[in-house]
Parts: sequence; structure tokens; C-alpha cells
Amino acid sequence: MADDVNHLTRARAFHKASAWRQACDEFRAAGGPTGLDIEDVECFAECAQIAGLRDDAIAALMHSFEARAARGQVRPAVASAFWLWEAYNLNGEFAQANGWMARARELGPDDAGKEPGWLLITTAYARIATGATDEALGLLGRAREGAAAVHDGDQLAFATLLTGRALVRSGRLPEGLDCLDDAMLRVLAGETTPRTTSLLFCAAIGTCQVEARDLSRVREWSAALGSWLDTVPPFGGPFYGNCLTYRAAHLRLAGQWTDAITQLEEACRGLAEGAGARLIGHPRYELGESHRLLGNFAEAEAAYRAAAFAGGPTQPGLALLRLCLGDVPAAAAGIRRALGESVGPSARVELLPAAVTVLLAAGAGAEAVAAAAELGSLAGHFNSDSVRAAHARARGELALANDEWPTALPELRRAAGLWRDLDVPYETARCSVLLATAYRGVGDDEAADLELESARAVFTRLGARPDQQVVDGMLLRPGSPSQHGLSPREVQVLGLIVHGLTNRAIGAELFLSERTVQRHVSNIFDKLGVNSRTQAATHAIETGIISSAP
Repeated sequence: MADDVNHLTRARAFHKASAWRQACDEFRAAGGPTGLDIEDVECFAECAQIAGLRDDAIAALMHSFEARAARGQVRPAVASAFWLWEAYNLNGEFAQANGWMARARELGPDDAGKEPGWLLITTAYARIATGATDEALGLLGRAREGAAAVHDGDQLAFATLLTGRALVRSGRLPEGLDCLDDAMLRVLAGETTPRTTSLLFCAAIGTCQVEARDLSRVREWSAALGSWLDTVPPFGGPFYGNCLTYRAAHLRLAGQWTDAITQLEEACRGLAEGAGARLIGHPRYELGESHRLLGNFAEAEAAYRAAAFAGGPTQPGLALLRLCLGDVPAAAAGIRRALGESVGPSARVELLPAAVTVLLAAGAGAEAVAAAAELGSLAGHFNSDSVRAAHARARGELALANDEWPTALPELRRAAGLWRDLDVPYETARCSVLLATAYRGVGDDEAADLELESARAVFTRLGARPDQQVVDGMLLRPGSPSQHGLSPREVQVLGLIVHGLTNRAIGAELFLSERTVQRHVSNIFDKLGVNSRTQAATHAIETGIISSAP
């Protein structure tokens, strides 16, 4: 008996200290679900669910539901049913999840004579999934009212955030984001339990990133998530893995790619077994993105493949990887397939910026124009600076592909400014490279070199080796562009030849078709009086047309 008391004392202390795995060990040693008071059983359930100990969590939640229901305590019984619903949904066992909510409905109204809030919330989930937004909002309004009346912080924050998601999905972005902010302020104020806190952080960041395309909020809530994670011990399981994945996505946008990889590898380890395996496709894709940007192409390929095996996304990252490797047909096939399958603004806006780049490289100008036009319409739908920046860059790319330098310049400057304001360094630097091409086209080589040097500094700091190599190939010695009668575009092509890029890879970098690149290469050979790429590269370096220095 004394041992049980000691175990229980330690369990409660570990629970209070957020040491959830250790708490589970002690709760189990103190008697487990059948040997604990109901309040301790519910603490055990929370610890086990956060730590990813699914069997323990389900056993404790079932016991709690039965005990509370037998006592006529409807609200806590329904809360246990809700978390059982969450656990079974996470594992893809939707019939059992729905079964628990059906059992909860059998308990009838709560002690205030109203339908329990967690039942309203789960019903609203289903309505949102089917597009019945107005009905979902009505249900959530009732849930919020009931939660406020009984001071249930978890339920109130959950219903508020879900209201925000429903509004965002229905196109009412300002109202929806206001609700998301309301919910997250409640989380930051400590009004929610750790189990709900981890879920709501991920839901808020995911909604802002995918549904609203609001990078400012993604950054703010990701930083808050990171601060919260730093206050608790690593706890493993699907909740922790999901949190790490969203934190890493923010680190990638901020240019902290190696840190992102560290977080993602930890997330993948934690999600590799049990219920978390259903979520592992997302961090594997993010891992591919970070490796691709760093130039770790073999690792990126492996990560994208692993994401596909887990049912996760592979595009547009895989198409951009193929483009980096010079396989333009595969890149175009992949992005076309993904566009053909995607439905809804969120899915389309994720693909369209890359589609413009890839389709231009493939010589599919009409398709690229259509993709850019659709991106423009979505910029109005989302009212998002990141989408506006992507659209401006796409318009600039289209102008560059047609050698319309004056048209390209204002679009690319706008894109660069928007990305700079959003503090996304990689995208800002990519716009600088495109601006350099346009400046060269209008004969302003000094401005072009300034943009390239700025981009190169960013790429060096980020570790973006493929992009740095391209910039190195474009940098010229002062006064060299006019030598041998080469046009600015031909000098660009020659610089990339010097750095070993194939025609296909050059087209991908300069947004030209392979046929157009071949024409430029032929003109370069004629003007330089050479017969091979090796001779052209040697002549370019020896005569100072191209600088070989990095």
C-alpha cells in the first residue's frame, strides 16, 4: 500500500512537471486505470495521450467514460468520449471514433440541459469536411456559449479555433483569422491543458499556412510554439511529432534549413511507430524540401519517396528537384499530374508558382500563362502577401521568357519587396537573380551585378549550393558583356556553360525552353569561333568574358 502511495505521489508530481512518460510509468505502478481514483485516471489518460502511449490512453479513457457515465456525470464522460474519438481518428479507425460519439449522445443533455459541447464540436468537424459551413458555425457558436458558461478553457479555445478554420475555408478570411487569434491568445494565456495546447498550436499554424497563406501569423504562432516546446521535456508521440513538423516548416521559411532538418528527423523518429505513422508523410516531405534547397539531392529524393510511401505529398518539391537535376520532362510531367489532381484554392496555390517555373522551362508558354493567371485570381481570394509575391514573380518570369525586360522589372521588384517584408530570405534572393537577368536585358550591368552579389551573400549564408552555383555562373567581370558581340542573354548562357550546366539545366535556370537555349549556344559558338562547349568555356575564361572566380 505504501508503495502505491509513493508511486501515486510521484505520478502526480511528474504530471504537474509535464514529464508525461514518467508520470505514466508511476500511474501504471500505482494500479493503472482500475486501481486509481477517477481524477487520477483522467490525468493518466492525458499523460498517455500526449506521450503517444495509445493503449494506455485508450484504456484510461474508456474507464473514465464508464465511471463518469455510471455516476450521471455527463460533461466529463463526454470529454473522455471526445478524446477517444480523437485517438481513434488519429489511427484511421473512424468507425470506432464515431461509435464513441454515438455512445456519448446516449447520455443525453448535460447538467445544464444542453447538448454537450464536445459533441457539438465533433459534429461541426463533419459539417466542415462536407462544406456545410453555416451549419458548422451554428454548432460551434452553441459550443462556445456553453463552454464560456461553465468556464471550460479547452472546449472554448477548441470551438473558437474551429470557428476560425470554418470561416477561413468559406472565404471569410478576416473573420476567420480574428477567431484564430482569439483561440491562440487563450492558449498563450495558459487557459488550455497541455493536450489541447499541442493540438491547437498545430491546427492554428496549419490553417494559417495552408488555408490562409498568412506567413506573418505562421511565423508568430510558430515562435510561440517553439517557446512552449522549450518549457516542456520532449514527450514523443504524434502530438510532439506534429508540433516539431510545424516548427520546422517555419524554420525552413526563415532560412534555418539545417535546424529544420534536425527537428524533422526527430519528428520522423517519433512518428515512425503506432498512430503517428499516419502523420509521417508531412515531415518527410518537409525533410525533402530542406535537403533540396541545400543541394543534398540524394537525400531529398529519398525523403520525397518516403513521403509518397506514407501517403504524404511529393509536389511541387519533387518537380523542382527534377528541374534542378535538368530533367525538365519529368518535372513537367509531375507538376501537370499534380495540377490535374488538385482541387480547391489551398491545393492549387501550393502548386501554381512552381508550375509557372517548370512549364516555362519545358517550353509550354501557354500553360505557364494560364497557371500565372489562375495564381492571380487566387491572390485576390487569399488576400495574402505571400500569394501576391508569388504572382508578381510569375508575371516577371513570363516577361523574362519573352525577353520583355522592362515589363519584368516592376513585377520582380514588387515580388522581391513583398518577400523581403515577409522576411523570407531565400525567395527574396531568388527574385534578385531574376532581377539581375532583367537588368542585363536593359543594359544596366552594374545593377545586375549588385543584385547577383546580394543574392550570392544570402545563398552562401543559407547554404543554398545549387543557387550559389548559378549566381557564380552569372557574375561577370566589369566591362565584359560587350565582348565578341555577345548579347546579355548569350553572356548569361555562356556563364552557365562555364559552370557545367546542360542546355536543359540552363533552360530551367533562365526560364527558357531547351530549343531556345540551343539557339543561344549555337550563336555563341559562331561569335566565338569555337566548336564545342569546352572550347567556349575555355575561351570565355581566358578572354575575361566570364569570371571563373566564385
